Amino acid sequence: MPPESVIAMLTDFSSRRPEHWPMLAPELYTVYRLEANSADVQEGNLSPFRMWERDHYEWAADRVRWTVRESNYCKPGSYVEVKVRAKTDGGSRLDVELNRRGLGIRGKIMIALVVLTGGAIIRRKVFQSAFDRAAR
Repeated sequence: MPPESVIAMLTDFSSRRPEHWPMLAPELYTVYRLEANSADVQEGNLSPFRMWERDHYEWAADRVRWTVRESNYCKPGSYVEVKVRAKTDGGSRLDVELNRRGLGIRGKIMIALVVLTGGAIIRRKVFQSAFDRAAR
């Protein structure tokens, strides 16, 4: 996918967002505020346990960053930043900075698993599945 399509997917806060991002549970998705380059959103999933976070999203043409405001598994101030660059083959390269700190035993275990796998869980279950679906 070209970079502008990736940024568009990351910043689509319409009712279709849970369709684009299969890990999001529709019943946990709420948009509180949406502006030209920022949004306040609650998102979450139900597996392996009910996890939710209220995030503040900010974006520009080549990056999207979401920072936790409230969560039941992640400490406030934790964030994810995705920088998107064009590849010579017409696709995109995503550089993901994950700065998450777990909250409670479940949150700490979840974050530890992500770190121990080098982010493979997030890459495969979140990003790869969403972008593969969009490419079809």
